[in-house]
Amino acid sequence: MAATNLDAHLFINGRWEEGRSGSQPNIDPGTGEKVGVVTLADSTQAQSALDAAHHAFPAWSSMTGQARGAILKKASALLAERIEEITLGLLLESGKTKADATGEIRRTIETLAWNGEEASRISGKVHQGIVEGSTRLSLPTPLGVVVAITPWNFPAVLVGRKLGAALAAGCTVVLKASEFTPYSARAIVQTLVDAGLPDGVVNLLFGDPAALSKQLLASPVVKAVSFTGSTHVGKQLAALAAPNLIRPIFELGGHAPVIVWSDADVEKVVQVTAPAKFGSAGQSCVAPTRYLAHHSVHDALVEALAAKATSYKLGHGELDAATLGPVAHGGRVASFLSLVDDAVSKGAVIKTGGKKVERPGFFVEPTVLSSVSRDAEILTEEPFGPVATVQSVETVDEAIELANATPYAFAAYVFTDSIRVRDDLVRRLNASNIGVNQTAPSLPDVALGGLGNSGYGYEGGTEGVLAYMHLRLVSQSAG
Repeated sequence: MAATNLDAHLFINGRWEEGRSGSQPNIDPGTGEKVGVVTLADSTQAQSALDAAHHAFPAWSSMTGQARGAILKKASALLAERIEEITLGLLLESGKTKADATGEIRRTIETLAWNGEEASRISGKVHQGIVEGSTRLSLPTPLGVVVAITPWNFPAVLVGRKLGAALAAGCTVVLKASEFTPYSARAIVQTLVDAGLPDGVVNLLFGDPAALSKQLLASPVVKAVSFTGSTHVGKQLAALAAPNLIRPIFELGGHAPVIVWSDADVEKVVQVTAPAKFGSAGQSCVAPTRYLAHHSVHDALVEALAAKATSYKLGHGELDAATLGPVAHGGRVASFLSLVDDAVSKGAVIKTGGKKVERPGFFVEPTVLSSVSRDAEILTEEPFGPVATVQSVETVDEAIELANATPYAFAAYVFTDSIRVRDDLVRRLNASNIGVNQTAPSLPDVALGGLGNSGYGYEGGTEGVLAYMHLRLVSQSAG
């Protein structure tokens, strides 16, 4: 399959244009080599994007939900037609395997289509009035201009999720996508344009994240900001959004525990969780990371998880035999090694992996650590890589204590056949997305939002579209 053009530029008011603040290479993490160029916006171009979105809002928000939804559904169909080319581009710039890249594009297709359908389903409610002959109407109304900021780990589906919901709601968007994976955002925006999206409704920027965020969130026309990324950056964006009371919709960090009880099938636990743990090289905020195993199954789980980790075939995503790709960039390698070294210095045992792979690209070995001390950084800092820790627990109380020991409250997983243990764990776990004897994927039809340092607001489902709308209360009587 021939490589596609991975260059990416800005899209402002219906036109592609080169950024005027320089450029940076688009690097293939599987080789470390340049596969394209992304050009970066200056402040005048960022302002032009805001102006375009602001001017496009009245017409776009006045369109019927059916009309907006038709564009989203057509874009979904176009993405399906182009899946081979776009999957390859995603693979090359992100380091994902063919299976992971294909799966992400399919999720993006589903997300755009679902939001296209939902656009025509959003409706108000009629309530009884408080005086005779009166009614009260609750009317969903689009907020206005949305700033959407997306990361590099799922650069297609997260762009699709934010654009799909905001556009379905009737908002216009300034999308600030990741410079590490610019092609994926470019490709999705192009499908929307080809589907008939009016000029100015979506504008795409790349550039200095701090400078652009500061400028965009200082604008009085921006009414909501949607961000997926680290908790540290999320807090900075919240501070920038506060002066103008910009509504935040944040999906932030996670550090998911996996509680494996005494009656769990250890082989099934590994079979079910390994794709979520090691898929996309572990670079997911819902990845199972901290395995908390009842002492009676601890040793068996360690051995089974290590055997599974060892079975992965590291390689470039274009290779059919590759089942685990690289991490995103050199910074992720350094962070991985630092966390592993810290854990080992505090008594952890490396059951498998733990090292950088000496080959082109940014590869690290899939890693399993046991006997991890409670003061190891890897138990509180999101590792965002192909590494899992296993700790032994004696009681449900101890499992809950360790599971809830981080400031993150996103995903958690429970494996047990005991209804009593299951109900106790689900009730007491500090997590917003819980999988019981399975993983807990984020799908377009159901709302999901973080707790605590994992964010606030919702994406997915009707609630995910309503996040970009205001419910106006209209009380009326006959004249």
